[in-house]
Amino acid sequence: MLKTGTSKWKPQMSSRRTFSCIYVGLAMLSALLAAFAIHAVESPLRVVYGSPVGPVPTPQMYPYKMLKAALDASGKPYQLQPANADMVQSRVLREIEQGNVDVYWSATSAEREASLRPIRVALDKGLNGWRILLIRKSDQARFAAMRTESSFRRLTFVQGHDWPDTPLLTANGFKVLTAQHPPAMFEMLLKHRADAFPRSVIEAFREQENYPELMVEPKFVLVYPAAVYFFVNKSNDELAKRLEVGLKAIQQSGEFDRLFNERYGRSIQAANLAQRQVIQLDNPSIHILEQAGLGGNILKPAAH
Repeated sequence: MLKTGTSKWKPQMSSRRTFSCIYVGLAMLSALLAAFAIHAVESPLRVVYGSPVGPVPTPQMYPYKMLKAALDASGKPYQLQPANADMVQSRVLREIEQGNVDVYWSATSAEREASLRPIRVALDKGLNGWRILLIRKSDQARFAAMRTESSFRRLTFVQGHDWPDTPLLTANGFKVLTAQHPPAMFEMLLKHRADAFPRSVIEAFREQENYPELMVEPKFVLVYPAAVYFFVNKSNDELAKRLEVGLKAIQQSGEFDRLFNERYGRSIQAANLAQRQVIQLDNPSIHILEQAGLGGNILKPAAH
């Protein structure tokens, strides 16, 4: 009887120990899986942005502020990081295509949309397609005397060699000289190699202050369909989705308009756009803009 009782007692102790070990093991596994899950959810998306060549620090630039606001509004963690070097626009876009940079902002074109993925919210509300002219102060009377569009179209402009505006202006019959960096373009204007430098509203007034010999021409405005988008690599679905969600959120919250007006409001008023003579230009990439459904978000010339 003693042996029988002993034989029954030992398995009971062994079973309890086995169950205890299984319980502890399952608890440890659950904790480990939970830790992995938490780490996966909280792991930030690294976002490398292109840093343009120029005197203004990128974090102070309007597109960067819009980028950060959109990523904040996406509701997911991220880490913004500048590219290793400042680059001209064409190089930044190549780096995105090659997967070395994640995002940059640029005027859209058929070529760019063929190689990169646009996030179809016009950061500039189409204002990039409203171009006023920087001219030499000594030419003010010459421009004031222009009465016909044909005389205007005989002007020679200066632009960036890799800007979408360059082929657009050429397609509309203008002679266009190019340079790689803005300082060289201003030099060409100052040395009478070109008649005018078409610039966006926000750029023209700031640059007028930096070049005392130049002025913003007060009579004309070039207008063509345009949009500045964020561009990402075609396969970067995660970043594209976050930007789309975030931009929509800040449009709804009013943050988009707040940032836009902070950057462009005074310049739009100073440019007196509603009173200028509009020179309407065609955009060879207009089909892209029509397909994008741009309308209410795009500024349009007032009827005269």
